[in-house]
Amino acid sequence: MAMRTMSRLETVILDRAQEIQAHHTALERARVMSDDWFRLYGQNINYHEMITQHAESVGAEIAVAEYFGIRGFNPSVNTFKSNADVGLNVEVKWTKYITGNLIVQASQEIRPNDVCILVVGRSPVYELIGWIPASMAMVPKYKHPRQPSWWIGQNNLFPMKYLKGSTYGQD
Repeated sequence: MAMRTMSRLETVILDRAQEIQAHHTALERARVMSDDWFRLYGQNINYHEMITQHAESVGAEIAVAEYFGIRGFNPSVNTFKSNADVGLNVEVKWTKYITGNLIVQASQEIRPNDVCILVVGRSPVYELIGWIPASMAMVPKYKHPRQPSWWIGQNNLFPMKYLKGSTYGQD
């Protein structure tokens, strides 16, 4: 794993073992999920594409764990909003779109004290774009008009350099 800091974001590069770990976890997640889950919000993707998306999401979780210096991080197979993705309060939001939004689903309402981190890119290179407390994300200003979710643009996120020193970066 390698990490470099740019002006606003952090870049984390996974090693081969971490990529393999992401794939194993993605396969397990796919195995325990319902068949309808990956068709949400018009994502008419096949099973293999769903596994790929999960592998990238897990890779993003591993990248965030590396950012926090968590060694031996073991991504969960079945968090699905009942537990944080990383540590006690970090929810990782990955998108393949470099300019994409951080999307908070309605299910996040059960964990309003979490902090959400937007990660973009594709394995092995992930960019940690920024963060926002879930409670600040779930406000009318960001509510999607046709989905039970909130879409937060990258320009509305706090820079990563401020997370570790905040009360949200302490867990």
